[in-house]
Amino acid sequence: MLLTIIIFILILGVLVLVHEFGHFIVAKLSGIRVEEFAFGFPPRIWAIKKGDTTYAINLIPLGGYVKLYWEDDEPSTNTGQSSKREVSDSFAAKPVRIRVGIVVAGVIMNFILAIVLMTFGFTVGMTPLVSDPATLPGSKESNVMVIYVQPDSPAAKAGIKNNDIIDGFSSTTDLQQFTRSRLGQTVPISIHRDSINENLDVKLSDNEDSPLGVGIVSITKVKQNIGQAFVTSITETGKAIGAVFSFLGQLLKSLFTTGKVGQAGQEVVGPVGLFNFTAAAIKIGWIYVLQLVILLSINLGIINILPFPALDGGKLLFLVLEGIFHKKVIRAEIENIIHLVGFILLILLFLAITFNDIRNFF
Repeated sequence: MLLTIIIFILILGVLVLVHEFGHFIVAKLSGIRVEEFAFGFPPRIWAIKKGDTTYAINLIPLGGYVKLYWEDDEPSTNTGQSSKREVSDSFAAKPVRIRVGIVVAGVIMNFILAIVLMTFGFTVGMTPLVSDPATLPGSKESNVMVIYVQPDSPAAKAGIKNNDIIDGFSSTTDLQQFTRSRLGQTVPISIHRDSINENLDVKLSDNEDSPLGVGIVSITKVKQNIGQAFVTSITETGKAIGAVFSFLGQLLKSLFTTGKVGQAGQEVVGPVGLFNFTAAAIKIGWIYVLQLVILLSINLGIINILPFPALDGGKLLFLVLEGIFHKKVIRAEIENIIHLVGFILLILLFLAITFNDIRNFF
């Protein structure tokens, strides 16, 4: 449990820091003063100031933020006591295109992180996120994974569990043929769990339909050279982004047509669900933890680009309107209130999803 908690916090930390670093570095390169670079939300645990920037670690590790100088006001509306330098290094004083670049930089960094990690994953061997492994170049290695164990079945009695990898079989058909040809016999089964191989003796039942008593799927790892891996990673990231937007589209369609979130909404999870996914990935192997980080990075990027107040997409929407009309369409004070309301709604949604996670868990 302790290891899972540490890895879970590290995963959140990497995703948040990469995202916020995107905002941070583009702001710095654009000559904007960064007042604070924080991981987590207050209360503050630790902080250090270097130059104009305070680097902080906060107690609640579920996000982060970069605070830019004069991000919420127009410098020209100030009392006039600020120097020319102070106006020029503010966020609000920069052209719209630069501010747009800063806002979308976090999302882009999440996608870049996914591509980099996926490239490494395919060079050592990884299951594709979306594509059929048979359509990809490179060498392939297939295994069988247990996704369900029937109560009081031969598998359950032998200690086989969900997410165990059954070694020695390249497809579900191979395992099925092996067990059906040995009904009622005691057979050796080698499983891979928690990065450890374990040999079990399993007495199969006489039930031809399910002599072992498990639900299984075939998983195929694809191993490529670095060039192939890089191209495949870009393609897989694009397909994964499309799949997530398709999922969100189904969610919204169900919500507006029936007033309910439907089946798609039941698949949405919060921190408790993500923690459970992390625990399961750790049991299967580190490559699946890497794959989980890739999926979360892509999802984090997409969620942040949605045009909702308080998210990067909401800020981007106001900037696009400003660029079109060559002026602020909504006063800064009103925009700040809109983002605050959006933030409150996001917190309420977060709490609702967390409650649903806990209810499903217990």
